[in-house]
Amino acid sequence: MQLPGYNLKAPKRLYYFVVAISILVVLWILSRPAILPEEIYEAYISYFTIIRALTIVVLGALALELVASVITRRLKHLGREVYLIRNVILVLGYIVLGFMVLALFEVTGISAVAGATVSGLVIGLGLQPILANLFAGLIILGTGFLKPGTEVKISGGLPLATVAFPAYKMFSRDEFMPTLRGVVMEVGLLHTKILSDSGEIVKIPNNLAFSNSVVMEEKEEPKTVRVRYEFPVEYDPDMVLEKLHKALSKDFKDFRAYVEEQSDKKYYIVLVLATTPPNVKVRDCRSRLLKQIIKVHREIIATTPDSKPEQSGTSAGFT
Repeated sequence: MQLPGYNLKAPKRLYYFVVAISILVVLWILSRPAILPEEIYEAYISYFTIIRALTIVVLGALALELVASVITRRLKHLGREVYLIRNVILVLGYIVLGFMVLALFEVTGISAVAGATVSGLVIGLGLQPILANLFAGLIILGTGFLKPGTEVKISGGLPLATVAFPAYKMFSRDEFMPTLRGVVMEVGLLHTKILSDSGEIVKIPNNLAFSNSVVMEEKEEPKTVRVRYEFPVEYDPDMVLEKLHKALSKDFKDFRAYVEEQSDKKYYIVLVLATTPPNVKVRDCRSRLLKQIIKVHREIIATTPDSKPEQSGTSAGFT
């Protein structure tokens, strides 16, 4: 099983690590006493703690990437949930690296708290969007609020809007829906990747995914599907309901059909309510229900003498 989006980035990260390690090797070689002049060597050694810290960061990040790569390969049978384990390990690893760098500079807990009092206000205000996404990502990863492979629908706060004017734009490809529906691919530290129903990878900031409305489509829970379909008034309502019951009883055990209202002088609306079977998606059930109703309509047209196909409209939903 090939996990998307990981192996394509690995060569670029490996190239960056090779360049960084090569630079560190040169910097460590220059620490030898016989290479640099004595005046430059003394100044160089006085700042050598920074090079040690960079060495810890680079080698630690390389070790974490290798561990993450091994986890991705060994646990690929878990599917996209392997990203959840991988990102949690990376978060814990980078926290340990941060404490190691602080210990190298002899920064104690008291001095860190004292420095954070002033600098934390300045940095916190400047990095407020980044920190909000980071902490939201940590909560999502820690609690399992969103897991890879989960089908979700996110609404509210997304920078998307429906193109309403001119009117023909409602049916064009320039339409942007305010609700995102798709499958969670990966939960990162700053963004959550979602594969939308249209086949696009959308990166949602973790703060939006955490603070806005998220609907998870649980297939195990039964739902009631509603489909409204218009039939011409020339068709006997009793005959239409009888044919619908006969056709729908083959695939649906729990359904009800009603003549709900008259839309205008030429049509009346039939409302069909059906309960989704266990482990069946709502959209699949609604599609099957609508196909059966259309087949009944076509059958009535074929069996009715001097009958012409009439235009009819439908609307579907679920509760």
